[in-house]
Amino acid sequence: MAHWDMEIDEEKQRAYLTLAGELGPEGHAEAADACERAAERLDEGFDLINDMRTLKPSDEEAMRETERGKRALAEGGMAAAVRVVSESTTGQMRFDRAGEGEESYAVAKAESVEEAEKLLDKRSQEA
Repeated sequence: MAHWDMEIDEEKQRAYLTLAGELGPEGHAEAADACERAAERLDEGFDLINDMRTLKPSDEEAMRETERGKRALAEGGMAAAVRVVSESTTGQMRFDRAGEGEESYAVAKAESVEEAEKLLDKRSQEA
Protein backbone atom coordinates (compact mmCIF):
# COMPACT_ATOMS: atom_id res chain seq x y z
CA MET A 1 0.00 0.00 0.00
CA ALA A 2 1.40 3.38 -1.02
CA HIS A 3 1.49 6.14 1.59
CA TRP A 4 3.63 8.89 3.00
CA ASP A 5 3.71 10.53 6.41
CA MET A 6 5.56 13.47 7.97
CA GLU A 7 6.01 13.91 11.70
CA ILE A 8 7.76 16.84 13.34
CA ASP A 9 9.58 16.76 16.69
CA GLU A 10 10.12 20.44 17.48
CA GLU A 11 12.02 19.68 20.69
CA LYS A 12 14.64 17.63 18.81
CA GLN A 13 14.35 19.86 15.72
CA ARG A 14 13.86 16.75 13.64
CA ALA A 15 11.45 15.74 10.88
CA TYR A 16 10.47 12.15 10.18
CA LEU A 17 9.38 11.41 6.61
CA THR A 18 8.07 7.98 5.65
CA LEU A 19 7.71 7.10 1.97
CA ALA A 20 6.19 3.69 1.23
CA GLY A 21 5.00 1.72 -1.77
CA GLU A 22 4.39 3.11 -5.26
CA LEU A 23 3.60 6.75 -4.48
CA GLY A 24 3.50 8.08 -8.03
CA PRO A 25 3.73 11.78 -8.91
CA GLU A 26 0.79 12.85 -6.71
CA GLY A 27 2.14 11.13 -3.59
CA HIS A 28 5.62 12.52 -4.17
CA ALA A 29 4.13 16.01 -4.69
CA GLU A 30 2.22 15.78 -1.39
CA ALA A 31 5.39 14.63 0.39
CA ALA A 32 7.35 17.53 -1.19
CA ASP A 33 4.68 19.95 0.09
CA ALA A 34 5.10 18.43 3.56
CA CYS A 35 8.87 18.96 3.30
CA GLU A 36 8.27 22.64 2.51
CA ARG A 37 6.00 22.99 5.57
CA ALA A 38 8.51 21.17 7.80
CA ALA A 39 11.33 23.46 6.68
CA GLU A 40 9.19 26.48 7.53
CA ARG A 41 8.32 25.10 10.98
CA LEU A 42 11.77 23.99 12.13
CA ASP A 43 14.79 26.12 13.00
CA GLU A 44 17.86 26.33 10.79
CA GLY A 45 20.08 23.32 11.45
CA PHE A 46 17.24 20.79 11.75
CA ASP A 47 17.60 17.12 10.79
CA LEU A 48 15.47 14.64 8.83
CA ILE A 49 15.04 10.90 9.04
CA ASN A 50 13.62 9.54 5.80
CA ASP A 51 12.27 6.02 6.20
CA MET A 52 12.06 4.65 2.68
CA ARG A 53 12.53 0.94 3.31
CA THR A 54 9.48 -0.08 1.26
CA LEU A 55 9.51 2.72 -1.34
CA LYS A 56 9.13 1.39 -4.89
CA PRO A 57 10.79 2.96 -7.96
CA SER A 58 8.93 5.96 -9.40
CA ASP A 59 8.84 7.69 -12.76
CA GLU A 60 10.64 10.90 -13.76
CA GLU A 61 7.66 13.14 -12.94
CA ALA A 62 7.62 11.77 -9.38
CA MET A 63 11.37 12.27 -9.09
CA ARG A 64 10.96 15.95 -10.06
CA GLU A 65 8.68 16.28 -7.03
CA THR A 66 11.30 14.54 -4.88
CA GLU A 67 13.85 17.04 -6.16
CA ARG A 68 11.49 19.90 -5.16
CA GLY A 69 11.21 18.46 -1.65
CA LYS A 70 14.98 18.11 -1.31
CA ARG A 71 15.44 21.70 -2.50
CA ALA A 72 12.90 22.98 0.04
CA LEU A 73 14.70 21.19 2.87
CA ALA A 74 18.09 22.51 1.77
CA GLU A 75 16.83 26.07 1.35
CA GLY A 76 15.03 25.79 4.70
CA GLY A 77 18.32 25.18 6.49
CA MET A 78 18.39 21.42 7.01
CA ALA A 79 21.76 20.33 8.39
CA ALA A 80 21.59 16.55 7.94
CA ALA A 81 19.45 13.73 6.60
CA VAL A 82 19.62 10.03 7.28
CA ARG A 83 17.87 7.76 4.80
CA VAL A 84 16.65 4.41 6.04
CA VAL A 85 17.46 2.58 2.85
CA SER A 86 15.01 1.11 0.38
CA GLU A 87 14.56 -2.60 -0.24
CA SER A 88 14.67 -1.69 -3.93
CA THR A 89 18.19 -0.92 -5.12
CA THR A 90 16.75 0.72 -8.25
CA GLY A 91 14.34 2.84 -6.22
CA GLN A 92 17.13 3.90 -3.88
CA MET A 93 19.41 4.90 -6.75
CA ARG A 94 16.64 6.95 -8.42
CA PHE A 95 15.82 8.69 -5.14
CA ASP A 96 19.49 9.45 -4.48
CA ARG A 97 19.95 10.92 -7.97
CA ALA A 98 16.87 13.18 -7.81
CA GLY A 99 18.04 16.66 -6.90
CA GLU A 100 21.56 15.51 -6.13
CA GLY A 101 22.87 19.03 -6.65
CA GLU A 102 20.38 20.43 -4.13
CA GLU A 103 21.85 18.51 -1.21
CA SER A 104 23.89 21.10 0.65
CA TYR A 105 23.37 19.07 3.83
CA ALA A 106 25.06 15.95 5.20
CA VAL A 107 23.50 12.67 4.01
CA ALA A 108 23.96 9.27 5.63
CA LYS A 109 22.22 5.92 5.27
CA ALA A 110 20.99 3.55 7.96
CA GLU A 111 19.30 0.16 8.14
CA SER A 112 16.62 1.26 10.67
CA VAL A 113 15.01 4.37 12.15
CA GLU A 114 16.69 3.52 15.48
CA GLU A 115 20.11 3.49 13.80
CA ALA A 116 19.27 6.80 12.08
CA GLU A 117 18.33 8.32 15.46
CA LYS A 118 21.67 7.24 16.95
CA LEU A 119 23.61 8.71 14.02
CA LEU A 120 21.87 12.09 14.34
CA ASP A 121 22.09 12.12 18.14
CA LYS A 122 25.85 11.44 17.93
CA ARG A 123 26.20 14.18 15.29
CA SER A 124 24.39 16.64 17.58
CA GLN A 125 26.60 15.78 20.54
CA GLU A 126 29.75 16.31 18.48
CA ALA A 127 28.60 19.70 17.17
